[in-house]
Formats: sequence, C-alpha cells, structure tokens
Amino acid sequence: MFNKKILLVRNAETFMVNAIKNSLLKAHFQVADANYTISEISDNVHDADLIMLYTDPDIEEHYDAFIYLKDLCVEDNKVVLIIGEDQTFKFAHKYIPKEDIAFEVYRPLDMAELMSKVMIATDDEFEQQRRKCILVIDDDLTFLQMMRELLKDTYRVGMANSGTQAVAWLANNHADLILLDYDMPVLDGPKVMEMLKSESFSSSTPIMFLTGKNDRESVTSVISLKPVDYLLKSITKEKLLKTLEDFFNSGKNK
Repeated sequence: MFNKKILLVRNAETFMVNAIKNSLLKAHFQVADANYTISEISDNVHDADLIMLYTDPDIEEHYDAFIYLKDLCVEDNKVVLIIGEDQTFKFAHKYIPKEDIAFEVYRPLDMAELMSKVMIATDDEFEQQRRKCILVIDDDLTFLQMMRELLKDTYRVGMANSGTQAVAWLANNHADLILLDYDMPVLDGPKVMEMLKSESFSSSTPIMFLTGKNDRESVTSVISLKPVDYLLKSITKEKLLKTLEDFFNSGKNK
C-alpha cells in the first residue's frame, strides 16, 4: 500500500488542497498534482494508483478534462476518488463510469475519513476486486484449472463445469465475459448460451466460444446466437490474452 502514487487534480493550491497533500505524504504516498487541463493530467498520471479529484462549483467548465478522465478509466483501468458536493458528483457521473469511482467524499472534509478511503482505494485487494471477471464454462476440470492459471494474473476467474452450475454462479456473481465450451454433456454450448440469454441476470453478458470444434456445421449453428467471438482451444496463450485485451478495450462488454 505504501509508496503508491496519488494524482491530485485541483483548480488551485488552496489551504485545503495543501492539507490533503501533506496528509498523503505523511501516510507515505507519492503525490503528484495537476490542474484541470488535459496536458497537466497527462504529464502526471503515469503510474498513478488513484486519481483524486478536488472539485469546485466551476467544475463544469472542465468537461474536456472529464472526457479525458473517462478515457483513462476505460482504457487504462484508472480509478478515481471525488471530493465535492451533490452537484459536482452528478456532473462527474455524466462522464466517468460509476464502477470506476472508488468513493465520493463530501465537503466539509473529514480528513480522517478521506485518508481511510484512500487507503481502501489503493489497497491491492480493492484493485483485485475491480479486475474484469471472466467465467469459464467447460466440462473438462483439467482445462478449467489450466484456464484459471492462465488468466488469474490479469482477470478474476470464475469456473463452472456445466450450464446448470454456470446459472447458479451467475445468479450470485457478475461476469464481464463468458468463455464457453461447445461440446459438453447434457447441455451443449449452444443450449447453455440460449439458457443464459433467457436469464435476466446473464442476458446481457457477452459470450465467446472457446472450443475444440472447428467444423463448419458447428460454427454455423451458433452464428444466430451472436457470440462475440468463436475461438479454438488450439489458440496460443499470447493470442488468447491479446484477444481478451482487445475485447475489453473495445468497450463491447459495456
């Protein structure tokens, strides 16, 4: 947790801004600061573990900075903490995805509360919880374990060895993407996909097939179900990770 970097974005060097910086430094954080210009944010955001936005009533004048901050959140997986009031929070919500806002802290500022939330937002466990989650559905338990080892350093990984188990998992957990085998007993991949699309909690979850079946009939049979991709298990580790990275960067999972 210590020596992590905070980028403090503010309009001016006020007494309160300096008090926040001093509190962060005393807690052994690295602190960079910038005003609400794209150039200053860009110059200082590198390696930042948290972007702290100190807002004021003139915040709407900086909509271009918020568009840039949105891109940082979506493309670089940055997380923000916003200090302000209801009006400024409402404005921020127009641009920054709510899942990328760690906390909203009200003024007048309670420094102890702020520091507690900064500690949480920069904790490694908090970052792990923010990672994209992939549910792998395959009846081969050895393959499931192999996929978990392959993906765990980049994504949170859920595993299910049947369609029924997948439904039970998704009823209580959120997945950003499902990797689905085609050839499974009882319910094959296409039937599992149809079942998942009929459930309210998983109907909008994107699905990629990851399978050993590469015959034309199998591929053609799932086109109407509109999976986001059809991958073969023979795909290399590097190509699979690049395919997943490109998918999440494309924003198609939103």
